[in-house]
Amino acid sequence: MRQFLDIKRQFPDAIVMFRMGDFYEMFFDDALTVGPVLEIAVTTRDKGEVENPVPMAGVPYHAIGGYLRTLVERGFKVAICEQMETPEQARQRKGPNKIVRREVVRVVTPGVLVDEEHLRGEEPNYLVALVHDAAGTYGLGVLDISCGEFFVMTCEGAGAVRAALSRLAPREIVCEPGLHPWLGLELGPLCPRLEGRDPAAVGAAQLARVKRLREESGGESLVPVEERAAALALAYAEDTQPGQTLLLHRLRRQAFEAHLVLDDASLRNLEVFRTIRDGQRKGSLLWAVDATRTAMGARLLRAWLGAPLRALGAIRERHDAVEALLAEPRVRGDLQDRLRDVRDIARLAARARLGTVSPRELAALRQSLAALPAVAELLGELARRRAPLLTEGQVPGDLSDGAGLKGQADAARLPVLLDLGEDLLQDVHAALVRLLVDDPPAHQRDGGMIRAGADPELDRQLGLRDGGREALAAIEARERERTGIANLRVQHNRVFGYYIEVLKTQLSRVPAEYVRKQTTANAERYVTAELAEHETAVLGAVAAALEREQQLFTALREQVSAAGDRLLAVAEALARLDVLAGLAEIAEAHAYVRPDMVEEPVLDIEEGRHPVVERMLDAGRFVPNNLALRASATATSGAGRLVLLTGPNMGGKSTAMRMAALVAILAHAGSFVPAVRARVGVVDRVFTRVGAADDLGRGESTFMVEMREAAQILSQATPRSLVLLDEIGRGTATYDGLALAWAITEFLHDQIGCRALFATHYHELTQLQARLVGLRNAHVTVHEERGSIVFLHRVEPGPAERSYGIQVGRLAGLPASVLRRAQKLLTRLEQAQGEARPMPQLDLFTPPAPAPQPVDSVPPPLAAILADLRALHPDELSPRHAHEALRRLHERLVAVEGGHAEHVL
Repeated sequence: MRQFLDIKRQFPDAIVMFRMGDFYEMFFDDALTVGPVLEIAVTTRDKGEVENPVPMAGVPYHAIGGYLRTLVERGFKVAICEQMETPEQARQRKGPNKIVRREVVRVVTPGVLVDEEHLRGEEPNYLVALVHDAAGTYGLGVLDISCGEFFVMTCEGAGAVRAALSRLAPREIVCEPGLHPWLGLELGPLCPRLEGRDPAAVGAAQLARVKRLREESGGESLVPVEERAAALALAYAEDTQPGQTLLLHRLRRQAFEAHLVLDDASLRNLEVFRTIRDGQRKGSLLWAVDATRTAMGARLLRAWLGAPLRALGAIRERHDAVEALLAEPRVRGDLQDRLRDVRDIARLAARARLGTVSPRELAALRQSLAALPAVAELLGELARRRAPLLTEGQVPGDLSDGAGLKGQADAARLPVLLDLGEDLLQDVHAALVRLLVDDPPAHQRDGGMIRAGADPELDRQLGLRDGGREALAAIEARERERTGIANLRVQHNRVFGYYIEVLKTQLSRVPAEYVRKQTTANAERYVTAELAEHETAVLGAVAAALEREQQLFTALREQVSAAGDRLLAVAEALARLDVLAGLAEIAEAHAYVRPDMVEEPVLDIEEGRHPVVERMLDAGRFVPNNLALRASATATSGAGRLVLLTGPNMGGKSTAMRMAALVAILAHAGSFVPAVRARVGVVDRVFTRVGAADDLGRGESTFMVEMREAAQILSQATPRSLVLLDEIGRGTATYDGLALAWAITEFLHDQIGCRALFATHYHELTQLQARLVGLRNAHVTVHEERGSIVFLHRVEPGPAERSYGIQVGRLAGLPASVLRRAQKLLTRLEQAQGEARPMPQLDLFTPPAPAPQPVDSVPPPLAAILADLRALHPDELSPRHAHEALRRLHERLVAVEGGHAEHVL
């Protein structure tokens, strides 16, 4: 217990799982805390023997995975404390202390999970360290120790931090405790586990390693806030893996200006990763375009969609690679078949470095490395087949030798993204083949991992073990014959070792030299000097063989660990190939086309489709639409940079708008797009203001949420941005909402000048086309017959004639009496406005003239006071002068009040 308490003092905020033989035990408050959570019994040590027995709860060591997962998912930090020696080794140690030595080998929290059973293969497991400086600049150090990914980024302001965290979806955030309330408010229910750490306490060793990693990565130096964030993430992760070295391939810098930025609202509203309805992956953009075959590829595709590129050269290189794979369906199919055999090399390498990889996982790595030569050959074939197309008619020569293949591939200019590299890790694969059995066990503790013939010493020990067992069988046969006891048996158990068992009916025949060892209900058990000698030989050989197997497995694991950087490089290349091949498959299966990427801020889409809605509908049911947005639009160009979209609910306005944004995102990510033709100008940010709900955590109403998101768009959008607005202003009074929507539209057009789509039921806004040269009206079409409507889902030029709200209510199943009453009220309202047309047109361009005042309606004394009041300019008055003017006006008003009270009132 003293040993436990010493360890608990080192990890006071963690549940300590203390290994004692076949169980992990928890004591004191730890036991009382986890008992109800894990639904296990809480007992006590020394129950009945001491006044205050120690609470205790335990779980079997072989079942720790499920219990550990439960604790981590409930937000606990867990310290795993292992026995570092056997009881026999402890007893042989010199000195009075014979207690088995125990140490914490790892600390488990959501952000530092490494075991496969705790991770989602298609998602990263990010730990984010967040620091900030006095200027309000935030640095994020992002680390996934399960696969060695490590990068930093800088964010300016709270909005950028929130957007980055929404995209990364970290499992844990490490920062100074003072930021915890702010993060909880910003991220709401999606806030991950928060760990309090002082960035200033990070040691020089971590800072030095961060600088060294950055230098080895060949990038420019990091700014101080980035260095501190990276060092904080590294320090925390290393603290959770005592005595181990993390596998970190390189330290990248993710530049804000290098990516199309999707804030949290856009990721949510466009359902890039998850659906709004139920938070599931199915139904998201990621689901619709994911045809990857490996977990590594699935994670990389998520990263590409969450942070699309802005550099045209890099985007076009991805498109080139997809095009090359699309043009060779057989080669692509063979490549994807080979990739099915590839396991998560990055995570396997990371576990090898941390010393937690199992024999079965190394067999999975062996299988993955076995696929590399075939993948390389397929890429070579792709280069040969593409050469005539990419080298201006050049005919490929003899490609039988390696030099010819390399030269022709260079000539073919096959995109570098389709390069696996020259290091296929044949040495690591050969070691795994030579040492591991074909079907190794899940754990190394019981042996059976190493192939026969792989090691002479192991073979010798196994021979002694097996020979000893044969000798015991011979002893049994000889003793039966010598004693005449036909049912005499030589057996073994863990308590008494090997023994001779004789039924009680045959005891009269037992020789005198047999030594009784144990009596059972039906038999007696004996030992002999010869049996004890053979038992020693057998058990010694078993122990020696197991020890040798452990040594060989450890050496093999260390060889894999030493190749960690090489394994990560191959893993990155395979993930890239997997994503590109998957995008090519999606393009072929769903008729996607290569977008024409340009610098000019345009978005021209011919017959565009929503990639998710199209997949959800039966083939041929989706109605495609055209769209033309041009920032340089003029009154005569026929296109606008801002499209005002009107029409009924359910008519397809939101689908058409989201289609435009998703096409832009896919194009920037390197994918082909669902259209007949697409010309996409570089976009720096995509903003969406679609739908709203109360934010109870912030104490904000629906309308407040809407206005806050609109304010964010108007303050951050640039001429390069793409903005989607849906029903701005509907959360307040009609004319308030109309006024705000009008002013926002003008601001987007006049002040920002970005590409924008604005869906609205304020038909008065359609008048803006006459005044704003870059605005165009469009509407979704319907077919009306006998009071019923059919949605055609086609976007056409011009404003909608009406909103068809009552007809939509009929489709939704409102009672007939409600619909009849609504129609009568609508007719009365339209008549009350004195309008023959169903949609009144308001003249909001010309300021209303002041109402004429009746002649001589105001007595001269009051008229003089009013004239002096109108002459005042409040913004130009100091507080003292304003007070003096008010006092004088008040005195004059009081003087005339008696004779003209009705005017004063």
